[in-house]
Amino acid sequence: MEVAREGAGPGEAAGPAGLGWAPAGPAGINPSVRETDEQILQAVRDGDDAAVRTLPADLAAVADIATLLYLRERLYATQ
Repeated sequence: MEVAREGAGPGEAAGPAGLGWAPAGPAGINPSVRETDEQILQAVRDGDDAAVRTLPADLAAVADIATLLYLRERLYATQ
């Protein structure tokens, strides 16, 4: 079942809304890892260069490839 996202027209694929809120993501993602993902997205939105430099290192220490790909998808998706 496809869930329409804001701005998606008929026949357009539903997906995450860029840097905004998105569904749960990969199944079984650790809540602390998810929180670090959200902190990275917020830092990017805010233009917080210091956090953008440090948070990914924190995430890399605990994240698996599915989590990293999910973060990448959210960072690069159009709003």
